Amino acid sequence: MTVNPELIWQSLFVELTRLIGVAKDGADRAHAAATDKEAIAENKYDTRGLEASYLAHGQQERMAQCIEDNALFDELYRTKQIGDEVTLGAIVTLESDEGLRYVLIGPSAGGIKLVCDEIEVLVITPQSPLGSALMGKSVDGEVCLNINNKSQHFEILAID
Repeated sequence: MTVNPELIWQSLFVELTRLIGVAKDGADRAHAAATDKEAIAENKYDTRGLEASYLAHGQQERMAQCIEDNALFDELYRTKQIGDEVTLGAIVTLESDEGLRYVLIGPSAGGIKLVCDEIEVLVITPQSPLGSALMGKSVDGEVCLNINNKSQHFEILAID
């Protein structure tokens, strides 16, 4: 099964935009809770307002990270040059004993799963064990990882 790189990138940007919206909604709700009159401390041991403000701050940071992720992928998409080796922006088709697996090597947002034409694509970063092992490899190359005392072998079938 072959992948459609443009569809994968389009799906990634849709998902990143959705995550920004979710983060913004969470930040707005946390801010509203922190500034609500119910958050005013009733005594020196009442920490509801303080906890709500910490949550609001964390949600703001999460939203900023989502916006930064989107900007990093946008820049990568515009400047990527896919060649014979796995680099940032590459969509890699792997084969193992468990079947085919597809990964997109990104600068951030590792763990995002995309489904395009019934193909699941996982975003990984070069800092992950698999991402680190793949960087610089070429088609027909092999990667062996030992995760949780289990050896996993992958053959690189394609780089898009």
